[in-house]
Amino acid sequence: MNRHPQATAIAAAVADRDTARLAAAVTDTVRLRALLPGGPIEAHGRDAVLARFGGWFADMDTVDLVESAGEAVADRLLIHYRLNLAQRGTRWACTQTSICKIVDGRLATIDLVCSGFREI
Repeated sequence: MNRHPQATAIAAAVADRDTARLAAAVTDTVRLRALLPGGPIEAHGRDAVLARFGGWFADMDTVDLVESAGEAVADRLLIHYRLNLAQRGTRWACTQTSICKIVDGRLATIDLVCSGFREI
């Protein structure tokens, strides 16, 4: 995988918990399907999708982007990133990988798989 500017920007917005940047990167009608350790979820629309992303890391004291990569695959964008998370002295690693459909330069669908929080 390579460095891809849009993938890097998305990963940074997630790590920074910057909902304004993330909102600008998705369509109004974005659809998220995610396979999480607790089971699959689905969300439709910008507000619902942003709430899901925001909820995953809201309680963390710190969220650091360790690495990110991505590449265009025809009309899809592959995004992968690894985060280090900390809360009250406990640390975790988390990876997320997504295949996203791009419409007019923004994410219209996000199919994501997450490692969950792996204590380190």
